[in-house]
Amino acid sequence: MGYDFKFIHCADLHLGSRFKGLGLENSELAKRMRASVQESFSRIVDAAISKGADAMVISGDLYDDNNELPSTRMWLSRELARAGIPVFICRGNHDSRTSWDASIPYPDNVHEFGQSVERMKVGDNVEVVGISYSTPHEERNLASMIGGSPGLFTIACVHSDVDSVSEGYPYAPCSMSDLVGRSVDYWALGHIHKRTVVSSNPYVVYPGNIQGRSFKETGQKGAYLVTVSSGRVSAMEFIPTQSYIWENISVDISDKDLNMVREELSRRIHKGSVCRITFTGAGDLNTVLRTDPDDVGKALSSGLDIIISEMIVRTSPAIDMEARSKGKDMGAAIIQCGRRMESLSASEIVDILCQNRLMAQNRDILSGMSEDELRNLVSDATKDCLVRMEAGR
Repeated sequence: MGYDFKFIHCADLHLGSRFKGLGLENSELAKRMRASVQESFSRIVDAAISKGADAMVISGDLYDDNNELPSTRMWLSRELARAGIPVFICRGNHDSRTSWDASIPYPDNVHEFGQSVERMKVGDNVEVVGISYSTPHEERNLASMIGGSPGLFTIACVHSDVDSVSEGYPYAPCSMSDLVGRSVDYWALGHIHKRTVVSSNPYVVYPGNIQGRSFKETGQKGAYLVTVSSGRVSAMEFIPTQSYIWENISVDISDKDLNMVREELSRRIHKGSVCRITFTGAGDLNTVLRTDPDDVGKALSSGLDIIISEMIVRTSPAIDMEARSKGKDMGAAIIQCGRRMESLSASEIVDILCQNRLMAQNRDILSGMSEDELRNLVSDATKDCLVRMEAGR
C-alpha cells in the first residue's frame, strides 16, 4: 500500500449550543458565543481545503439536541459542500433524530451512516466503516459490531464511550478490548469532549468538541489532520479552530498592585478567552477585590480582549494573621473564632452555620459541601470580617 492519504477527524460540533447558565442569554455576547460554534467548523473546512485533505470524518453530535433549526441545517449543508471532498458522518446521542433530513438533504459528497454497520470505499486503498445511534440512549456496543477489511486502511466512525476515558455518560459503551484485533487502523471516535489519543496501536482518537462551552471544557478545541503513508498513520496534527478558549486562572496577589496583576494576565491568557480567575495570597489588593470586585473585573479585562465570567477571591489582608491572632483586639478575636470553627468537622460547621435562620434555609446545600469547601467558607468569612473592619465598614 504505497500511497498517501489525508483526512480530517472532528466530532461533537453541537451546532445550536445556547451557552446557558452564564447569565448572558439575551446579550450581544451570547449571540457571538452561539455563532462561535459555526465559526469553528468553518475553520475546519478551511483547513481541509488548504491542507489538501482527501476526506472528512465527523463522529457524531453534529447538533445540540433540539437546536437543529432549518437555518442551521442549511448552513451546515453549504459548508459540507464547500469542503468538496467525501464527508462521512455518524449520529450520536444528541443528534440520533433530526428534523430536516428529507426537506434539507446533505450534499452528494456526504454519506451519513445508518443504524447498521456500513462500509464505504475511498479510492483504492481506504475504507470508512460506520454506524449511527438508533436511540438517544444507545445501549448497543456499536464498536464491537465494526470490523475492517484486510489489505485496506480502515477508519471506523462511531460515537462511543470507551470505559478507560469515560466522562460518566456511557452511551454505546465499549472497552479497549473491543477495539483491538478488528482490522481497524484508526478509530475515529466522538462523545468525549476532551481531546485524547487513547491508543496508537491501533489508533483510538477523540478529537474533543470544536468549541468549548463551559469551564468543564477548557483549552484549545478543533480537529485532527491525519496523514496516512504506506498504510500507516505517519502524522497527526491538531488544528485549533475555536473562537473562545475557556480558562481557569489562579493569580497570587502577594506584593502586587492592580497594574502588575493585569500585566501578568496579559502574558498568561489567550486573547478571546472566557476566564474564571481565582485570586490567592495576601496583599493590599485584598481590600479592593472584596469591596468592589465588579469594577476590578472591568479594569482587568479592559484592552485585554478577554471575558471575565467569574472572579473567586481567596485572599487575605496584607497583615500578619499569626501575629494579629495573638492580640487582644477585635481582629484577634475574629481570627481565633474563625480558626476554632475551621478545626471542627463538616457536620459541626453546618450545625453552627444553621443556627442562623437564613443559613438554615440552605442546610441541604451546606450538607452537600465537602469539608474543605466548608472550611474555605469559614476562612473567607473570617477574612471578609477583617477587611470590613479595617475599611471602617
